[in-house]
Amino acid sequence: MIPMTNYIVPKQKQYNFLISLIVCHSLQSTSTIFFKKVQPCSRAICLFLSLLSAALSAQTTELERATKKLPVSYLMVKDSGSKLVEVLNNHSFKPVQNVSLEVGPTYWFEVDFKNELDTLHTQKSWRLRTTPFNEATLYYLSGDSITQKNFGQFNQKGGGGSLIYPNGVLFQQKNLISGRYLYIKCRMYSPPSNPAHFEYLSNTSNRFYTDYYTGQDINKLTPSLLYLGACSILFLTFLVVYLNIKKVEFLFYSLYVLFSAIYLAGMDTPTFNTLFESKAGFWIVMISQVFINLFYLLFAKYYLATAQHYPQLNSIINIAVVFLTLVTVVHFLTYFLSLHQIQGNILNVQRLFMTLFGLFSMLYLLYKAKDKLAIFIVVGSFIFMLGALAYWFIPNKYYMMGGSILEIIIFSLGLAYKIKLEYDGKLELQKEVSLKEISVKRAQMNPHFFFNSLSSIQHLILINNKTAALNYLTKFGKLARNVLESSYQTTVTLADEIELLHSYLELESLRFDNAFSYTITVDDPIDLDSVEIPLMLVQPFVENAIIHGLVGKKDGEKTLELRFLQEGEYYVIEIEDNGIGRQYFKSEEDRKKSRGMEITKKRLKMLDKSDQHKNTIEIIDKFDSNSQPSGTKVTIRLYNP
Repeated sequence: MIPMTNYIVPKQKQYNFLISLIVCHSLQSTSTIFFKKVQPCSRAICLFLSLLSAALSAQTTELERATKKLPVSYLMVKDSGSKLVEVLNNHSFKPVQNVSLEVGPTYWFEVDFKNELDTLHTQKSWRLRTTPFNEATLYYLSGDSITQKNFGQFNQKGGGGSLIYPNGVLFQQKNLISGRYLYIKCRMYSPPSNPAHFEYLSNTSNRFYTDYYTGQDINKLTPSLLYLGACSILFLTFLVVYLNIKKVEFLFYSLYVLFSAIYLAGMDTPTFNTLFESKAGFWIVMISQVFINLFYLLFAKYYLATAQHYPQLNSIINIAVVFLTLVTVVHFLTYFLSLHQIQGNILNVQRLFMTLFGLFSMLYLLYKAKDKLAIFIVVGSFIFMLGALAYWFIPNKYYMMGGSILEIIIFSLGLAYKIKLEYDGKLELQKEVSLKEISVKRAQMNPHFFFNSLSSIQHLILINNKTAALNYLTKFGKLARNVLESSYQTTVTLADEIELLHSYLELESLRFDNAFSYTITVDDPIDLDSVEIPLMLVQPFVENAIIHGLVGKKDGEKTLELRFLQEGEYYVIEIEDNGIGRQYFKSEEDRKKSRGMEITKKRLKMLDKSDQHKNTIEIIDKFDSNSQPSGTKVTIRLYNP
């Protein structure tokens, strides 16, 4: 932080304040610093001149900012529509030194200038500086009638205000009612941090509040601006991550960071503070504390995958999400219907509810934690809760801001850790699939097939059926050569895949004495030479259809149909037989063979470029009109946008 010396930063525009802040911190000097709006090329020269100028003006800054405290009496009424005449006729004001304003009631203040009349003669225009009211109305004398002027946070007109201090309200001695009073009517939408106070100073001196920042002012704003900068970077970072990988926990976390920045630093931010200095804008700031909790819950829900790993906690989170949604709706209605006491109580109930929920969820995760992801949530939530509770009982937002920063760091590390886990899992899957693919490439077909094929060739030779033996041997050699030639490839064209299937089916047909027939159909729009699919993707399903479906069928025609179709952005492969179905597929050997289909599913998942599991395999058991098995249909859908 900057040493507590008389740095003075003229505030030309809120944009230039950020530049001024950075330069002030870089100097770390006890001299007074004076920055003006300049072009980048002349900033160094202006800085030198500013140092000289500020050295002369620093000594008088505190004197110029000096204000005179005024005696005040107050009256609290419930009727927000009360008029000044009614109040003066029916009520009496009570003198008070300090009054802590509550949310809801309407306050009337009678500011007495009886002892300041001689001073007011010295200058024409003065500024009445007050507590930063949300809404306020000044009643003053104009000519022969009493006129009113709105001021306060929701009535900042003309700009020129400070990020820290309100502009105050302009008046002249001739505006005093009965020659000594000004009356103020005000309402608060949120409890102020300090008791109400009323002071005045000359309009000329007021610029040292609205147009200048001292070192102490900068120190007040620095944490908010640094917090806002960090949150902005994190918000954009996680939003970009979400847009790229489409994981909603990153979206909810980015929104959580955004509303944290709005709630804790929105009112202290150049440019943005003007967006929130309205009734609607201030509601956004107030309700941001609910949105922080809402998006935190949604982030935790998807980050921990509570629906799968913590079903009980998931149910409670769903209830909490509904509760916070209702809180948002009810708070909106009560706020804009000016039921401010109720809306304040709603926020307090919400804070209590989330505190109890936080304690329960942390204890639950500590007891039920299934991985390190839960530890990140527990530690981050505990630190944030400490900061939030400190802010609740001690109205200093820096406690919550500190807890939020630490929590954001921990949650960011948790998200990075989750990405690492998913990346490691994907690498492991790739490694497993690669090893299986090597095995499949070297011995793609069942060894029994090769043995039986050679036995069949030997049998044909022994019975002197040379023509059939040569035909069988030719087809067998062609298939073996094609498989070996393609063994170094992961994918092949659809034309090559169909050619391999033709060779395989012809051999199987010869092997089983033409016991079954088959057809291969291809949609006309499909370009067989440009479409690529994983090598031998279809063969394991064809082999299962023959061995476990058709060969076991005793009666009737045995048919196998292969169809290659195009449906929109998908290539669809259908393998359909009219065999005995899968109900007899129960032996240990058969279960081992089913692993081939599991490997195929993993291969499809790895080839899914969309990362949304659009490549699918569907197996349908067919039944006849008597509910007897009548075959199996396998549908493979390959996403190809």
